[in-house]
Amino acid sequence: MYNYFKKVFLVVIIVANGIVLNAQDYKQQDEILGTWISENKDLKVEIYKKEDKYFGKIIWFLCDPKTPNMSDFKDTENPEPKLRHRPWLGMEVVEGLMFNGDNIWGNGTIYDPNTGRTYSSVVTLKDNNTLVVKGYWGIELLGKNMIFYRVVPSGK
Repeated sequence: MYNYFKKVFLVVIIVANGIVLNAQDYKQQDEILGTWISENKDLKVEIYKKEDKYFGKIIWFLCDPKTPNMSDFKDTENPEPKLRHRPWLGMEVVEGLMFNGDNIWGNGTIYDPNTGRTYSSVVTLKDNNTLVVKGYWGIELLGKNMIFYRVVPSGK
């Protein structure tokens, strides 16, 4: 009888531990939500969630002195002619990121409106207020990193 209770107790501990770990993963996966500014302080992106994937849209950028209004910037380099008139402001530039665990979100894409190119992407939360965004073609190792900082620190 003692061995039976010992086994049941062990199963309860394992199940409870699994529930706690899943709750921690669930909380961690939303850590990238919010507003982020680029290292050069020339771009702000808002990361948000749709169902179980993460997306990002441009909410501010530093304008060229020749074109001082953000609303005047259009997606002129887009390979699809029908999209060349859409504004940069509010444009979704991060699409379909999925939480992979260990502060990593991947399997998504990043669109660069400066070139009209779309890259595969991996995002890593370096700490609570620093996001490393890697865009790459083909091999992740050959990608380029961009650093973003949380606009309103999380206070953690």
